[in-house]
Formats: sequence, structure tokens, C-alpha cells
Amino acid sequence: MIKINNLNFSYGKHRILDAINLSFEASQIVSLVGPNGSGKSTLLKCLCRILKSTDNTIFIDGKALEHYSRREMAQLIAYVPQQPVLNLAVSVIDAVKIGRSPYIGYTLSKNDENIVFKVIEQLGLTEHAFRSLRELSGGERQRVLLSRVIAQQARILLLDEPTSALDLKNQLEMATLLRAIQKQQQLTVIVAIHDLNLAARFSDSVVQLKQGKIYAHGSWNETMTEQSILEIYGVQAFLSEVQGFPYMVSLNAVSDRDDPSSDIDDGDLPKRGASK
Repeated sequence: MIKINNLNFSYGKHRILDAINLSFEASQIVSLVGPNGSGKSTLLKCLCRILKSTDNTIFIDGKALEHYSRREMAQLIAYVPQQPVLNLAVSVIDAVKIGRSPYIGYTLSKNDENIVFKVIEQLGLTEHAFRSLRELSGGERQRVLLSRVIAQQARILLLDEPTSALDLKNQLEMATLLRAIQKQQQLTVIVAIHDLNLAARFSDSVVQLKQGKIYAHGSWNETMTEQSILEIYGVQAFLSEVQGFPYMVSLNAVSDRDDPSSDIDDGDLPKRGASK
């Protein structure tokens, strides 16, 4: 569905993305992982044409990205940046209505209104529908943002660190809700994320980025190893499995002067594949 051929992107003389070649299957959640500055956010912005890449490098359904009109792009791709700008004075329902912008003229149709109310109900925001955003918690505002992109009815969602400002409970609730909606509507979701354990639990595949290049792309078990985490992040880690889910414990940060091949002392930690 999405194919990237030799994508390069630079800010001035600084190369951010270097010869990116990727294919994303439809109806999956794909996590982009890597340290700060590895190119995750830039890749998302290229995919939704906020940043202009070279022609004929990104294709969706076999059609080059630059051949889609702005309206077609808005109906195809929904993007939530890492630090979205929210007008806190507006109500929840008005914020969600913005998601219908690619489909409307001057006013919302009855069908648009029905879609908005259905999404608000689906995401558990009915009791907050007419409250202003400033009255909501951080987790509730994130639900409003997700409601807006779901109301947009795009087939592809691009999410940049959607859980970074949330506490543990809200992170898990948001990821669980996103997964349920993705499965129900068969959406393609590409998410930049730092939490490797959350990525492992809710993603179908993982793209590891390092210094603007693809380090690996595949399932968690194929790509996430103690060696890959050491090479990408400079962190010694222990990988195991807890209640059927992959789980990573970071142990030590390794400086450039340290020997990356030094043994990891895992003590009494359970071996990978063991459940607690």
C-alpha cells in the first residue's frame, strides 16, 4: 500500500533521511523507533507531504504522493504532530468537527454530524461533548485528538509520539483504544514512539532508525535484540517476555569509549520467553 523508494531529505547540508527504502502493508500498526534525531518525525512529515521530498519516491496504492490533490491527501492521510496546537477555548464537539473539513463545503451535513457524534461516543467522550478543551485532562485531550483524526475517516494515520505526555494508565488506555479502532476499521497506522515496550505490545511491525538510515524492519522478534538496542541506543538491555508480551529492561548506558561487546550481567532476571 505504501512504498518508499530511496527517500532522502536534508535541512540545508544536514542529511536527516538517507536512502530510505520501505514498504508498509495495509491494515497494520507500524512503530518507528530510534533515538532522538534519528529521523522518525521527518519521515512522518514526508509521508503526509508537510515536508517535500523528491518526486517519485513515495507511493500510495501505486500512485506517487505528489499526484494527489490536497483534498485527496486529507481524505487519505490523517496526521497528529508531536506537539499539536489546540484551541482550548473550543468545545470537544467543535474540535472533532474539524476532522470533517476534507469533506464539507460551508456547513456540515447531517451525515457529517452523525459521524462526529458516533466517534465521540466510540471514544467515551459523550459526557464531555460540550465542555471546552481547557476543562479536560491531558488524557482526555489526547482522546479528542484521536477522535478528530478518526472523524476524518482517513485510511492512513500518522501519529508522532501520541502517548509521550500521558501517565502510565492513560498510555495503556490510549494504545488499547487505538488498537481496537485500527482493527475494527482496518486502518494503517504509522506511529513514532520512544516506549519500546508499548511498541512491542501493540505493533505488527517495527522500523528501527539510526542516524537517518534504516537499521532494521520487521517483527519485534526479528528486529529487537539486545545487540540491536545496544547499537542503536547505546544501552545494554535485557529482553524477556511477561504475560505473553515482549518486555525490555534497560540496564546500563554505554559511552563511546566503552566496549559494546561486554557481557550483560542479568543476574536472576527471567530468560527471554519465560512468563511471570
